[in-house]
Amino acid sequence: MKKLIVLVMLFAMMLVGLPFLNAQEAETDKKEPCDAKTFSLSVGAGYRNFSEDLFKEVYGNAPMTINVDLGVRVWKSLEIFVHTDYLKVEGETTLTKEDTTLTIFPIELGARYLANVSITKSCRMKLFPYIGAGAGYYSIKEENPIGTVDENRVGFFAEGGLRFYPMKSFFIDAKLKQVVLKSENGTNLGGFAYMGSIGVSF
Repeated sequence: MKKLIVLVMLFAMMLVGLPFLNAQEAETDKKEPCDAKTFSLSVGAGYRNFSEDLFKEVYGNAPMTINVDLGVRVWKSLEIFVHTDYLKVEGETTLTKEDTTLTIFPIELGARYLANVSITKSCRMKLFPYIGAGAGYYSIKEENPIGTVDENRVGFFAEGGLRFYPMKSFFIDAKLKQVVLKSENGTNLGGFAYMGSIGVSF
């Protein structure tokens, strides 16, 4: 139910924002170049799996995440970005069948290269395939009756995706991301993440 509510909220935000963005496009079509803007801001949701089989058994295959991404174009098609997402999932320990909760909250810094693909001659309907990579500072907390693990670790990631502009300043983003992360005792907390978001460029 929580996943459905989040997805409905994102869709509602998109519908509410479309009329306003469309009005802005009509006024700026002749003033701005047909290219990526300097700044981009997006919010979205996705699913994150775990490479470690034990975590799949305890927490399931793909818990949901909420994400925010802020990018700055620094040179032609090169964008520097800050990304964060929030994962909190409940599960059950394998032996004692007790409740357990895992929370992962990262702050990531990376760079991505966006390739400009024209779909039409206008500034609308633009498609930007991209690849990116970077590093992050990950806050990890696991709580259950056995004990609490609370630590901060450095990890790395690589990503690839598509950013589609149905209008000049409004975009829809979808990406696949690989996270490389290990806990202090060497447990593999990495895995794949599948994310979708909506955003604006300005």
